[in-house]
Amino acid sequence: MKNLIIVITLMLTCILITGCAQSYQSKSPNYGADQSSSNDKSYSSSKAGKSSNGTSSNGSSIQSGNSNSSAGKVNSSASAVKTGSLQQVLKDTRSLLKSQNQVRLPQTLPVEKGKYISAIVKKDSPGYTVTFKQTNTPIQVNNKTLTKAKTVTIIKAIGYASSTETAKQITFHAYGKSDGQAVDLGYSITGYADAGAGTAGISWNEGRWTLMVLSPTADAENGKTLARKVVAYLERHTLPIPHQYGVIQLYTDNRQSMVRWQDGKIIYELSGIENPMSLLAAAVSVK
Repeated sequence: MKNLIIVITLMLTCILITGCAQSYQSKSPNYGADQSSSNDKSYSSSKAGKSSNGTSSNGSSIQSGNSNSSAGKVNSSASAVKTGSLQQVLKDTRSLLKSQNQVRLPQTLPVEKGKYISAIVKKDSPGYTVTFKQTNTPIQVNNKTLTKAKTVTIIKAIGYASSTETAKQITFHAYGKSDGQAVDLGYSITGYADAGAGTAGISWNEGRWTLMVLSPTADAENGKTLARKVVAYLERHTLPIPHQYGVIQLYTDNRQSMVRWQDGKIIYELSGIENPMSLLAAAVSVK
């Protein structure tokens, strides 16, 4: 009997010890499992921060210079199109000339298909010179490499101390029979042809503008043809309004054609375009 009590006591003791151990294990934290979970979460958060497109794990903006990322490619492409466009060049040019009065720029330029446009901007108090350049790739305004690029148009604004002094730079002459042989240019406009020193010319007036087409004497007929084209073109397009006068001088050969007009104390001059009709198109687009 005594032995039976001892055995029962030992069995109850074992049961109590086992139960306590299990209870302790279920209540205590599993340190190994939690550490592994914490590491996994940390790694996941780090990956998310690195792979997010322009945004860090805390939501702040990230400026990336990595052109291999998709965001970098999109931004680079948008910038390229914007930089090489005439619209952006005009915007950048006006920004550089914001301290100047009466900034006038052509809105149409003769640029080859597939090429880009840029400009060299120089301020000459109180005027300026803008040399528009054609480039193979988009190039920022006033980049040093533009000096070697093809010039497509030049516009100059030359300032004077007074309107009276400015007016002396452009003289107006009303052409008539005493100026040469009358030539019908169409649209009720008569030009007057004259020749001398190897050059043939046709001159006429449209409002406060004086226009002339000059050519080698052997090319006089082409001069008349160009003069009629100019008259027809100006029936559909409007030149800048001069205050007081303006002059247009066009050549059929490789001599430099130009458009010049007064606006108050400033003389504007447009040149650098080989094709006379393209120069005229740029002139009517100035604003």
